[in-house]
Amino acid sequence: MVLADVGDSFQRGVDEFFAFLPNLLGALIVLIIGYIVAKLVAGLVLRGLRAAGADRALATGTAGDYKQRFAPSLQISQIVAKIAFWFVFGLAILLAVSVLGIEALTDALAGIVGYLPNVIAAILILLVAIAIAGAVGGLASRLLGGTMLGKLVQTAVPALIITIALFMALVQLKIAIQIVVATYVLVLGAIALGFALAFGLGGRDVAREMLMGAYRSGQEKMPQMKAEAEKAKEEASAKIEQVRAETEGSSGMAETRTVRPSDDPGSSTRPAS
Repeated sequence: MVLADVGDSFQRGVDEFFAFLPNLLGALIVLIIGYIVAKLVAGLVLRGLRAAGADRALATGTAGDYKQRFAPSLQISQIVAKIAFWFVFGLAILLAVSVLGIEALTDALAGIVGYLPNVIAAILILLVAIAIAGAVGGLASRLLGGTMLGKLVQTAVPALIITIALFMALVQLKIAIQIVVATYVLVLGAIALGFALAFGLGGRDVAREMLMGAYRSGQEKMPQMKAEAEKAKEEASAKIEQVRAETEGSSGMAETRTVRPSDDPGSSTRPAS
């Protein structure tokens, strides 16, 4: 009796295995095809980004300095290619699990694949933030140069941009959202207070230097401005005198040309014909 039960159990197991075997083979085929397609897509993305010069654009200029500081081994083309690979291969895994027909495993992988867009969005936010921080740092360097304010802007503003992007990425990843938001508000408040104190207390010397520089520049240019004003005044007076002389000369010439008959001395003694 016991042997019969064991034989029946073994037979049921063998039957279930052979019944499940087509699903298993189908899942393996889906995984193999998905892996090949994912590799092809990743290769195309990698070559396309390298041909477009994405790595060179991120490695040069101020953006390259920040990349070297925060992520020296970062290659934008490789990151995007890996994201493309895992996105395609993740879809293949989800399809393969659905082919297997195991509901619990299907639900778990569906949750993982559904979470992938959040990971992609977080990575893209950080990459865009690094690019914007580099652009802002380069703009500050060109406009403000090596001044104290320029150095402050080149250091503080990109760091603030990356910090904000980091919190945005954590929110996208849905990692303790309430704690992240509260920390984000506190950090922004602390940064705002720090800037207010810096400009309120330490900015007095800078403002005084700027005002003194403007005052000294005005004092140095004052004699030149006075000389130019006197010169303009003399030129205007000379022009007025010239116009007046020309007017008087033209009126005198008109008087000499006009002669009345009563003024002719020979008109009274000339005999009538």
